[in-house]
Amino acid sequence: MKRFQELLMKDIGWKLLSVAIAAIMWFMVINITQPVDTRSYSRPLTLENMDTLSARGLTVGNAEELKNTKITVKVKAQRTALDRLSQNPDWITATVDLSELAYAVNGDTVALTVNVSILGGGNNYAIGSKSPAVVEAKVETLTFKEMPVEVKILGDVETGIYLSQPNISNETVMVSGPASLVNRVNSVRAEISAEVLQADFEVKVKLICYDIHGMEVSGVSTNVPEVTISYALHDMKQIPIQVDIAGTPASGYQVGDISCSPRYAEVTGTEEDLEELISLHLDSIDVSGRTSSVTKTFSLEDYLPEGILLKEGSDTTIQVSVSIEPQNGKQFTLNESNLTLIGEEAGKTYSLGTAHVTISGDSSALNGLHAGDLDGTVHVSGLTEGTHRVLIHLDLPNGLSASPAYIDVTVIGETETPENE
Repeated sequence: MKRFQELLMKDIGWKLLSVAIAAIMWFMVINITQPVDTRSYSRPLTLENMDTLSARGLTVGNAEELKNTKITVKVKAQRTALDRLSQNPDWITATVDLSELAYAVNGDTVALTVNVSILGGGNNYAIGSKSPAVVEAKVETLTFKEMPVEVKILGDVETGIYLSQPNISNETVMVSGPASLVNRVNSVRAEISAEVLQADFEVKVKLICYDIHGMEVSGVSTNVPEVTISYALHDMKQIPIQVDIAGTPASGYQVGDISCSPRYAEVTGTEEDLEELISLHLDSIDVSGRTSSVTKTFSLEDYLPEGILLKEGSDTTIQVSVSIEPQNGKQFTLNESNLTLIGEEAGKTYSLGTAHVTISGDSSALNGLHAGDLDGTVHVSGLTEGTHRVLIHLDLPNGLSASPAYIDVTVIGETETPENE
């Protein structure tokens, strides 16, 4: 061990100097005589000086195809330089100069040389090859076409939710590009996912051009790339129409069927307002002394409570027809014993008045029918305190029909007893 230490320490200064000289020589070899290598890089193609064509009403018909062309460039340099280039591939640019098309006309196909340059690194790089070295540009007429913006909801909107008509920042846009592509454009859409819909929202949406088959048309552009769209979201509900009959037809005649077209009003509003709206009660139709049918048209907007609106695009008027028929029926009086309440709510009490109904149809069935045989239902769900006139739904034997009958329903809320202090 002692012998080894003596050998190691002997002439230690010369030994350290030798190591230092060897390290310096190694660095000199690496930096001065480093081996040259070649590497390949793939870069997109850039079109320069497009205004050379657009100023003359022309454009490159296959511009999108050219922009998607990848140019393979082989670069020769020292390894360290290539390492830096690999970390900064955007130093390499591949371009074609469209100013070479200064004299081209519509329909020409011109071969253009691909120019490759390396912006960084000075003269450390040599371009070995490029592929493809030449591309073909197809010259076409530059065309413009004004198109309406269509809004499309992707996916299903939540049940019971109604969207107002969209408010679009640009109702129409100008589509421009090569004539062959612009002529293919059949629609310009702003597409919104149903998942992002929320109350009274506003969103920016990118515009997409489609052909008649629903395929996206690339290579065209719009004068605005996106539009701002806003919606108002409302709850929607179908409200039944209720019409009362006033007066009595002429002697020997009776009220027959009552028909409404449409039967329901489609309305929108807040959830709270819609919950309180059970039916839409129109003015009474007077049939006093009538011997023929009565038809009357109502404007639904005149009967909507505050905060409730008709659904956009739905019917704004309703036509009600009351049939007046020769009397060949039998009249009955109905009361609580004949009727069953549906939709009663806890904490409320309900009392019924009396109603008169005329039953007509098969004579043998009618002659054997008595008031106690009649059964019906009255829907009271959602009725507030007070007196309401509600339609009776009768369950009649086959061969018999009844004129519409209404009954007064009085609703009384539960009276709270004050707690003893």
